[in-house]
Amino acid sequence: MIKVLGSYGNRGENQYTTSFLLDNEVVIDAGNLANGLGESVNKLNHIFLTHSHFDHILDIPFVIDTNFAKRETPLKIYGLKETISAVKTIFNNQIWPDFTKISLLNGKKAIQFIEIKIHQQIKLNNLIITPIQANHSVPALGYKITKNNQSIILSGDTYLNENLINEIKTTPNLKGVLLEVSFPNELTNLAKLACHLTPKLIKEIVNQIPKIPLFFYHFKVEYKKQILKELKELNCEYHILDDGMCIFPFENKPTCIKKHKNFKKLLKIGVELSSQDNIDYLLEDILTLTRELTLADAGSVYLKEDNKLYFRIIQNDTLNTFMGGRNEKIKWKPLELYSDGKENRQMVAVLSALTKKIYNIPDVYLDKNFDFSGTKKFDKQTGYLSKSMLVIPLINHEKETIGVLQLINKKIDNSPIPFNKEDEEIAMSLGSQAAVSITKNKLITKLENFIESFIKVIAKAIDEKSKYTGNHVQKVAKLAKIMSKELDKDDTYFKDVKYSPNMFKQIEIAALLHDIGKITTDPRIMDKATKLEADIDRIDIIKERVEIIKRDMMLRGIKNFEELCDDFKFLKEINIGGEFMSDDKIKRIDKIVKKYRYLLDNKEVSILRDDEIEMLKIKKGTLNNSEREHIQRHALMTLEMLSELPFPKNYSEITHIASNHHEKLNHKGYPRGLGEEDLTLEDRMLAICDIFEALTSSDRPYKQPKKLSEVFKIMSFMAKNKEIDEKLFNFFVEKKIWKQYENELLPIQIDIK
Repeated sequence: MIKVLGSYGNRGENQYTTSFLLDNEVVIDAGNLANGLGESVNKLNHIFLTHSHFDHILDIPFVIDTNFAKRETPLKIYGLKETISAVKTIFNNQIWPDFTKISLLNGKKAIQFIEIKIHQQIKLNNLIITPIQANHSVPALGYKITKNNQSIILSGDTYLNENLINEIKTTPNLKGVLLEVSFPNELTNLAKLACHLTPKLIKEIVNQIPKIPLFFYHFKVEYKKQILKELKELNCEYHILDDGMCIFPFENKPTCIKKHKNFKKLLKIGVELSSQDNIDYLLEDILTLTRELTLADAGSVYLKEDNKLYFRIIQNDTLNTFMGGRNEKIKWKPLELYSDGKENRQMVAVLSALTKKIYNIPDVYLDKNFDFSGTKKFDKQTGYLSKSMLVIPLINHEKETIGVLQLINKKIDNSPIPFNKEDEEIAMSLGSQAAVSITKNKLITKLENFIESFIKVIAKAIDEKSKYTGNHVQKVAKLAKIMSKELDKDDTYFKDVKYSPNMFKQIEIAALLHDIGKITTDPRIMDKATKLEADIDRIDIIKERVEIIKRDMMLRGIKNFEELCDDFKFLKEINIGGEFMSDDKIKRIDKIVKKYRYLLDNKEVSILRDDEIEMLKIKKGTLNNSEREHIQRHALMTLEMLSELPFPKNYSEITHIASNHHEKLNHKGYPRGLGEEDLTLEDRMLAICDIFEALTSSDRPYKQPKKLSEVFKIMSFMAKNKEIDEKLFNFFVEKKIWKQYENELLPIQIDIK
């Protein structure tokens, strides 16, 4: 795991400069160590610097100064000769004490500077860190980080850099690239002078490298919004890094984790807030989710009764112990809030309940403030090792403590580490929900706010799931909002339609949730850009077979490969799936199969395998029938998922509006084959918004963005075939509703007035 401690190229409010934590004791750059690591900064032993600019080195003095007396090993600082020379000037007894001449209490050096060179491998634990050349205004590095034969590359501050591009091309098992982008396109000249990148310059890099996930960082705070807008034009998979985010590059596919990552489970908790009568079941689910979001190995929930804290839920993954809730009852003795009439302030859970404060303890065995004898006894009996602990009071709307949530051992790579501020926020958030549920006061209001806020998060998560259809949900919601307002004020076609504020809200929410079923859709199918794309595009494998056939032809004295090259060019073109496959093209595939053969394991085989032939013969698009059925299943899943949610009465229209957007008036739609008599005006409106966005979208790799004239021609045929509502479509065109959506279209698409 790599944690982003700082992701910016300068500082703003709660926005910090570059620093990446590789494990408990290794970081790249020192832009935000003291704040980003908190107490665990003491464990930091290795700092790899990309270069000497202040935003990358500023926290080095604080690392060695903080808890100096507890440090037992030198702080090792790695960098180019020029970088090390510059950093040493800080420790001159004027800017900062000269720790190069100060020893630790055990006599070891306080700081050790280590000069490194390009491509020199440094092995630390299970990591291999390799410096690579950057192109910056001062001597600078990027780094390749390798673990278990899988790598990720960090560019460092750089301008266009052939060394970086070559490293990306030649690194096996490369799982992603962390790439700096500091300025918007309008400041490209400044970026060149400062040796930084812009989205326009990054596009040049993207065009030269394989398709791998990109992770962008080093934004100048004041330009970030503009940069993010311009990055949307990139035709690649990318993620935006931010402070506190985690990356898991050494898994099958790199992923990012933000504060609230499991949207489906968060929504499930929201449902239970309104429907779960068994409070212990609810507490069990809240503790499970809190531990998952904070990476806690164990935890417990206490409820306060009669001046005692009673155990209600206990969970421990390592010991496979789960009690309370849906599991066996807990027989452990409660914790006394008072002893002999005095507050029992020696036990941290009790003190949290008494003071209504959070207690974040990095190591219970080193803490001198609380009585952890019970914890230590438990460890001795079970063989467990309790270390980090986070204790959160559960406080109701009347500001009374009603319980305590306790988390134990945040784990990264099976090693316990301290909980951080982000974990405190997550636990406090979910603990607060638990308190509201327990007291049952103002539950309806709290639930409604919960659902509405998370719907927007879920909609964003759906959009971010696909690298090619990003923002689809947001755009459809925007269109639906525009169209519903126009319907409401219309005095011709729909003069009898008048929407209440609640109905406007329901239409918008339905639009945000209309593709929630895509949570279950295989992203490999959803993002399938070519007919032969799987984990890789198999057209590349076919290219290798072409080279084998060329070799065989050369051995037979044939030197003219023009026909072979032309046939392979044809295969590449039809693989894109942008045009309808005529019968002549299908016949040509059959001829190619028969024409080109070669020996494999002493057996003659065709240039195309059976499954490749089947995929290449797809007549329209890139999906075969089974894949298309899988994609279409999202509408049924939307219906099923939303049907499971106990929406309040004032949200009763959401489910059918959201789940009927692929139904047709002629009964030929899906998932239920509904007809004109079954579909409301709002159902039909959302269907039109969904189709218009899909046809005008400019981010699909398998088709060119259509002009408005083409879009309206297609939709007019759909209206005549009773696939969409003709009256609504004519209203959409004649009222020029698309005009309010113009900024989502490319100028070349707008060919009508």
